[in-house]
Amino acid sequence: MEQDGMNEDVRRSRLLVSRRRALSLGGTIGLGSLLAACAGTSARSSATSAGSATSSAPMTPSSTAADDIVAALDAVRTCTTSPEQTQGPFWFDVDSIRSDIREQRPGSVLQLALRVQDVSACSSDGRATPIPNCVVEIWHCDAGGLYSGFESGGGGTNSGETSDGSYASGDQEATTTDDGTYLRGAQVADSNGIVQFTTIFPGWYRGRTMHLHLKVHLDRETVLTTQLYVEDELATEVYAAAPYSDRSGRRTLNSDDTFFSEDAILTVSKQGGAYLGLINLGVD
Repeated sequence: MEQDGMNEDVRRSRLLVSRRRALSLGGTIGLGSLLAACAGTSARSSATSAGSATSSAPMTPSSTAADDIVAALDAVRTCTTSPEQTQGPFWFDVDSIRSDIREQRPGSVLQLALRVQDVSACSSDGRATPIPNCVVEIWHCDAGGLYSGFESGGGGTNSGETSDGSYASGDQEATTTDDGTYLRGAQVADSNGIVQFTTIFPGWYRGRTMHLHLKVHLDRETVLTTQLYVEDELATEVYAAAPYSDRSGRRTLNSDDTFFSEDAILTVSKQGGAYLGLINLGVD
């Protein structure tokens, strides 16, 4: 992935010391402190060891979605099975339960409300049964087109290790090149099957349209791996402003992306200075 025309704010953000690196320099942190700090940065190694030690303990949602979010999700397409897609070459088990995954990365704010549903027995009115207490994990590139853990390039190399954290077990991990964890994290679904994240609008890189990666875990087993997209017109609008506008080169559109799926497009609206993305994730 190229770094042509990288915005200076993006460049500076990548120089921040991650919590994992800070821990390796001599700090210590317990599980309670880690969870309390999950709105900020997180450490993959510390989180993994803490999560593995408590993997049998049930995780609970940090909040319940407001009625307006439930109503908004009711208004978008439901009772549809989400497409199974590749996890891509940049996944590793960050094992971090947090709703704000930005870690000070610059970019247009994107709020996500995602509802997981069992579509095996939809009702006559097109409603699906929510799946509470599942774990939804997301990860995506920054405004400059790079993924945390892979800033020096590469990716796609099988590490030979599999996930063994608090919410994922047995999934193949890629070999990281650095200790970054930004724009990665997971949330536990509430009683309505809803999780919410605060992140930034993903950037782009050569060969791929704008996308977010996602996994749904149930009892530490991955039951869905997919990717989420937006309409090209929206991406064009967002990329016309800094820090995205400093990039050069030809952006790949949805129609040119091998993995793009119409069934995985977010319904997005402008909410003040941020964007709100909604989708119902159907698991069969």
